[in-house]
Amino acid sequence: MKLVHDPIHGGIELDDFAVRLVDTPEFQRLRRITQLGLAYLAYPSARHTRFEHSLGTFHLARRVRGYNPEIEEGALYAALLHDLGHYPFSHTLEALYPRHEENTRWILKHGEIGDVIRERYSLGEFFRLLKHPLVSGDIDADRMDYLVRDAYYTGVAFGLVDMDRLIRNLNWDGEMLVVGEKGIIAAQNLLLARSMMYPTVYQHHTSKIASAMLVKAVELEGISYEEIRTMDEIDLVSRLRGDEKPEVRELIGAIDDRRLYKRVIYTSEDPGEEVVRELKKELEAEFGHLAIVDYPPKPKFEEKNAFVEVGGELKRLSEVSPLVRALVELKDTHWRWGAYAREDVVGEVEILLKKLF
Repeated sequence: MKLVHDPIHGGIELDDFAVRLVDTPEFQRLRRITQLGLAYLAYPSARHTRFEHSLGTFHLARRVRGYNPEIEEGALYAALLHDLGHYPFSHTLEALYPRHEENTRWILKHGEIGDVIRERYSLGEFFRLLKHPLVSGDIDADRMDYLVRDAYYTGVAFGLVDMDRLIRNLNWDGEMLVVGEKGIIAAQNLLLARSMMYPTVYQHHTSKIASAMLVKAVELEGISYEEIRTMDEIDLVSRLRGDEKPEVRELIGAIDDRRLYKRVIYTSEDPGEEVVRELKKELEAEFGHLAIVDYPPKPKFEEKNAFVEVGGELKRLSEVSPLVRALVELKDTHWRWGAYAREDVVGEVEILLKKLF
């Protein structure tokens, strides 16, 4: 047993098998993948990584299993490895490449860590465990860790969740985790924290602009999926800084120096994908890399679908909580899409946009 000290959970105990997984090169790579991508440009202390988040998820999964010993042990190791496939700067580059879950499976198939896994599980069995409700459910160990961890490292006051009460009242019924009646308020607070973190941290305009600039730099560089899937942030930034294309060097240099593009459009009014696609073509034709369109997917709040037990009946969390229903209705109001431009061409971009709209 190894003890790891963590500012969120205190001591995190790793058994021998977990230690062997953590000591593989593929897991150690997560030390060099920031949890919140480029959010540190808005929140300077947000430099925590997928490494400690993965340890925290394992810790919470084990705590939940402590109250529900019938949950298979393999789900704990799936919780540990659930983020193995994240690209540099986490979700940022999923605008260009398949979701990280697909890359997690590839790494398990081809990496040294897969050899360790195969000592106990077939890969097919472990892939199934990665979808276990404890790991990837409506209320799971992953969400419980990242919400409190991200709030702590950004310094915002929205990560106050009664984790002990929630964990004590998560009951495994053989197929899913059900929130007991005494845990409903804690589950509600988890969704409230998520709702507040979304516009404040996860969709902060500074982070979104920097992320759009990074995506454009990687797109211009033409890094293949085969290359990006094993890169860490040191690899990627070094590659972009030394690129032969001046526009790539300009973009990464601007991110390094925090000379970020300015907002020309930043709105929750959705013109539709087709209009945005045409706008992007027009801006690229006229301004190249100097103007960027950012049209993210709309948020999903899966926690609202969590089952809770009320008076012996199973109901959705959104059915029993008026607050949760209100938060779900509000979620799209926090969504924004934008067009950003280098400061010296903002005026020209505005003129073009007025013609198009």
